[in-house]
Amino acid sequence: MKNNILFKIVSKILGLFRNKYDFNKSNPLGGDGERVDIQIKDGLLYKELDMYQKSHFKRYEFANGLIHDNDVCGDFACGTGYGSVLISGKAREVIAADINEKVIDEIRERYKDNPKVKFYHADILSLDYEDYFNAIVSFETLEHLEEEDLKKALRIFNKALKKNGQLFFSTPYMQEKSENAVKLGFHLTFFIDEQKITGWLNEAGFKVSVIKYQNYNTHHIKDDLKDKDFIIGVAEKKQT
Repeated sequence: MKNNILFKIVSKILGLFRNKYDFNKSNPLGGDGERVDIQIKDGLLYKELDMYQKSHFKRYEFANGLIHDNDVCGDFACGTGYGSVLISGKAREVIAADINEKVIDEIRERYKDNPKVKFYHADILSLDYEDYFNAIVSFETLEHLEEEDLKKALRIFNKALKKNGQLFFSTPYMQEKSENAVKLGFHLTFFIDEQKITGWLNEAGFKVSVIKYQNYNTHHIKDDLKDKDFIIGVAEKKQT
């Protein structure tokens, strides 16, 4: 009983924190959006990251563990670019794109000494790669698009991948279309679950090979969780 009461209290506190979290204040690059910024440098202390940073970092860590050495990777809706730099430790080349020009200008300067990452100001719906990437990472992207544009983005990713290429994705799990969420204006598609994401990916030419979950309590990516905040998955390009 005491444990249940404590869990409810902690959950409520976390909920309040989420509502008050100011991405513009917490992200020194600004950009007027939900961009999580982490300074990638020697001696990164995971325990010092805030809860959004921890979950975001764990998603890139997950993808990095599955990317192969010398892969050519895309990081689309790359945000502040720290994840692009992280996966460049294994990848031969990383093409990173984000819709915010100010953020791209800033991170080009920040990471100018890393020759393996190229940052581009681009709308992912206008990307025109074909059979180029071994892997594409696109975390916390789909919910920012209307459903038809979401489907278009997945088709663009599929076209950009080589044979046997993989897409690493994440999206909020069953986020409600609340008044607050609509007012913030960051998210345009809601109530995303396993069935919806699998259907969209299948329609775009993918086969889902991995579905996992994550929450803000532990940040760890698991096969199953009682409380789910995110779906994290891997989809493979279908053979034609």
